[in-house]
Amino acid sequence: MNKIEHPIQSVKSLVKAVIAATALAVIILVTAILPAEYGVAPTGLGAAMGLTVLSEPLEAPTKAKAGACSDVVSLREDTVKIVVPAHSGLEYKLFLEKSVVLDYSWRTDGGVLFFDFHGEPQGDTTGYFKSYKETSAVSDSGSKKVPFTGSHGWYWKNESQTPITVFLETKGEYQIIGLR
Repeated sequence: MNKIEHPIQSVKSLVKAVIAATALAVIILVTAILPAEYGVAPTGLGAAMGLTVLSEPLEAPTKAKAGACSDVVSLREDTVKIVVPAHSGLEYKLFLEKSVVLDYSWRTDGGVLFFDFHGEPQGDTTGYFKSYKETSAVSDSGSKKVPFTGSHGWYWKNESQTPITVFLETKGEYQIIGLR
C-alpha cells in the first residue's frame, strides 16, 4: 500500500501564518470596513474607492399603513436625487393603490445603471414581486397603471468604480416610502 505522508507544520510556520492573517485583517479593517461602515478612512484609500458613501445615512423610510393611505394619498409631483454608491445597489419605493397611474422619468449623471422597476403587494410575506421593466440604461421614463396595492419602485445597481447620481421625477397619487 501507498503510505501518505502529511507534512507536520512547525510552530514557526504556524506563528508566521497567524501574523500574516492578523496583518491582512487589519489592512481590510482600515481600508474597507471602517470607511464603509463608519465613514472613517484613516489611509484615504477607502474614500478614494468611494466606500465612505456607504456609511452616509439614508432617508428614513416611512411605512405605509393599511387603510390610512386614502387619507394622505393625493396627486403630487416629486423630484428626488439619489446617489448609488460604486459596486452597490439601492431601492426607492412609493406606495400606490391598485389601478393608480404613476408617471415617472429618471436619468443619471452619465453612468449606466442596471435597474428593475417593480412592485410588491401590500401585506405579502412570501417575497413575491412583479417586475415591470428590467434592463441597464442611463435613463427611463413612462407611465404605469399599477396592478395591485403596495410598494412600487426601482432597484438600481451600480457596477462601476464611481458613485452615480439618479435624478427621479414622479407624478401621481402615492405616498413616498423612500430608500430601502
